[in-house]
Amino acid sequence: MAFARLSETAPVDTGEPDPRAERYNEWAERLRAKRRRLTSDLDGSPAPSNWSTDALFEESRRVEQDELHDGQRPNPWRVQELLAVLDLREGATAAEVGDAYRRLAKVHHPDRFVEADLDIQEFHAHKMREIIRAYRTLKDLRR
Repeated sequence: MAFARLSETAPVDTGEPDPRAERYNEWAERLRAKRRRLTSDLDGSPAPSNWSTDALFEESRRVEQDELHDGQRPNPWRVQELLAVLDLREGATAAEVGDAYRRLAKVHHPDRFVEADLDIQEFHAHKMREIIRAYRTLKDLRR
């Protein structure tokens, strides 16, 4: 088996720039320029993305606020979703809503999970936020 000499396989330096290197440098510069544009906000933080959690849930927050301030009859599907968070069925009274809120708050309150794993703490904190939001919205809708 014959081996090629290094001088035979090495690229010949003709003094002209390699077109692949030029394309790579142009691409790298475009990426750097894009990164600079994205971080050129007032505080230097990246521009907000369309896929942030705030953007994803903005519509549901807007619907909740519209229900609270319009004075119209709330969307029955939305009321059922809120009641489901509190483990209640349609037609629950204000007293039942309050009882369900207190019962679930005892189960999911973050102070009960101080010594638990971080994932468990986050789960119960998230669950508690959902319970509070559902209770407040239902309480305001009942008025």
